[in-house]
Amino acid sequence: MKKVVLLIAIIGLTGISYAQQKSTEKKSEPMKKTVIARLTLKKESVDAFMIFAKKMVEETHKEAGCVTYSLYKNCFSQDPEFIFYEEYKDQAALEIHNNSEYLKQFFANISSLLAGKPIVEVF
Repeated sequence: MKKVVLLIAIIGLTGISYAQQKSTEKKSEPMKKTVIARLTLKKESVDAFMIFAKKMVEETHKEAGCVTYSLYKNCFSQDPEFIFYEEYKDQAALEIHNNSEYLKQFFANISSLLAGKPIVEVF
């Protein structure tokens, strides 16, 4: 009987140790970063914006850390509102994107086309 109880205790401790190890492994994995950026344009600026946005999407897709980078038009807004949905493999990949020359150039090109400040959320 003592051997059975001892065996059960060892199995239980082994399971707890394994669970703690798996929990630690998950914490060390890089966390994916998601960005949602909303841009409202002046009504007359949509065509010009789309030229710059197309190049932005093409360049971002080349980034090694880019998981998803899509542009959507909000069809429920009365104003021309566009939404970039972005996913990066980790924070470092997001920083590479944020520091890219083509992102800086994109904002320089579209700043006069915007009806207000962009709304950017990072998760």
